[in-house]
Amino acid sequence: MRWIVRLAVLAIAFAAVREIQQRREVLVSMGDDLRGQRRAIDDAETEMDSTDRSTDDAEQRVKELDAQITAMEREHPDGVWGSARPEYERLVAERNDAAAIYNDSIARQRRLHDDYKAQVDRHNERVADANSYAAGIGPCGLLPEWLRARFCHEPE
Repeated sequence: MRWIVRLAVLAIAFAAVREIQQRREVLVSMGDDLRGQRRAIDDAETEMDSTDRSTDDAEQRVKELDAQITAMEREHPDGVWGSARPEYERLVAERNDAAAIYNDSIARQRRLHDDYKAQVDRHNERVADANSYAAGIGPCGLLPEWLRARFCHEPE
């Protein structure tokens, strides 16, 4: 009779060790996935920084051209005509091009920020999943929930 009990305890211990090993493998996989997501988030942050700089540069260029156009319009309050007209038209065209670049940059910036937020939200959900899964490793993780609540001070 004793050998049956010993065999049962040994079988339970073996099953517990295998369960813990499998859970650890899953956690390692989750960790690898989280590191990959973190690298993608870092890349997205770098891209957003670059886009922010480009947006600032484009905005500055629009302001510079606006200042030049305004100065020219002040010099010619009745309208820019004659020999100044080609330069004025060139500045206006350049300003419109710069404004288009700025608007495109703003749209790209918004898309990047939306994508970044979604990436961070997915990453945080995955971290919560990994933490929840990791909490189940150990002796308490191997017990049925009704026993876990009683002996491990966890809610049912």
